[in-house]
Amino acid sequence: MEVQAGRNVSFEAKTGDLATIHNVDGGGCIFISSFAETERVPSADALAMDTNKPVPLPLSHFNSHELVAKIGNRDGRAEDAVGYSIFDQEASPGDVFTFRITKDATIIAAVAQAPDYVENGGGGRFSIDHQPTTNSAINAQLPDPLGKVKEEFRVDRATARAYEVKKGQVVQILDVEGQQCSDFMAMRADALDAGLERHIDSTVSRTMARGAYPLPGLHDKFFDQDIVPLLSVRQDTVGRHDTFALACTARGYEERGFPGHVNCSDNISHAFAPYGIGRRRAWPAINFFFNSWIDNGTNQLGSDEAWSRAGDYIAMEALTDLVCVSTACPDDVDPINGWNPTDIHVRIYEEDNSIQHAVQFRNRAEDAGSMTRYSAFHSRTSKLTKSFAVAQDVWLPAQYDGTRTVE
Repeated sequence: MEVQAGRNVSFEAKTGDLATIHNVDGGGCIFISSFAETERVPSADALAMDTNKPVPLPLSHFNSHELVAKIGNRDGRAEDAVGYSIFDQEASPGDVFTFRITKDATIIAAVAQAPDYVENGGGGRFSIDHQPTTNSAINAQLPDPLGKVKEEFRVDRATARAYEVKKGQVVQILDVEGQQCSDFMAMRADALDAGLERHIDSTVSRTMARGAYPLPGLHDKFFDQDIVPLLSVRQDTVGRHDTFALACTARGYEERGFPGHVNCSDNISHAFAPYGIGRRRAWPAINFFFNSWIDNGTNQLGSDEAWSRAGDYIAMEALTDLVCVSTACPDDVDPINGWNPTDIHVRIYEEDNSIQHAVQFRNRAEDAGSMTRYSAFHSRTSKLTKSFAVAQDVWLPAQYDGTRTVE
């Protein structure tokens, strides 16, 4: 559905539904509100948005006669109606914003008449996609926590969420239903305070880890551009992730014939915005659960359906204070998400935890896997070295610090 300047549209939505707003012309803003059956006036209570506080609806600046009448029939005051203002004069044509509906309600989308809310009269046309949900992801069973949980939340399909992780805390990214990719990026908090953006650098991390991506053990860290370690991988039940490609972009979908498709790069920019982090058309990211590889013969980047199953996860310890973002990738035009984008769950654990290093490896996607464990000698060998590697399902020393081979 499309809404233009001076007009409004509405649609009925259920708990867990997804809505995406496309800014057709660029510039301008659109007001989104919800009107539940139990409410006297429109509010923002049914809208899951990581954005600014609700603002009064500019009822006098769009055709709101029917809405005002409905408010009056419920004995409400029109001046109490509020909603979220999405986009501004800096928005570009094709920008998108996605949000989840958290309870059954009528969703109202209104665009103020230019030039009241649109500088220089620009903008004014928006389209809205409403995607119902089956709620299966919301009720899916997750594995037991690894330790004492400080905070946990759901990243709804086709959205992103930014959050803070303090030094020593562990962040766990969980695939709720299986075969769902999740782009991840972390910014160093002290660098942001100094006005610098220092984030995970895939090239540095691959160089230092000596592999396609870090795994628990000897080479387990993600680094930034200054070669500062940001995160240490503690547990990984999949072992197949992507550190080569960008998070999906609007241009990538356009080139495949899907203009306006919601994408992770725009979602990351929206989620990072409250932290003063610059917007990017294309975000580098670590794409967890993304099944990719470099072909030895052709040197081509390939990808296929994710190997992750429901409840699979990766857990990382923060080595410094971080501002992170996680997405639930919206790609439904490639096999990577099993053609059906679903949710991602995030848990943040307290600094005082006893989460052991462990990894699960499967030769094939359908194979059963088991987590690695410490050997019976670990209490002694761990005092002699920090360098361990996996042999079968057991952690064994890869070398002993300060000794020669024979010793």
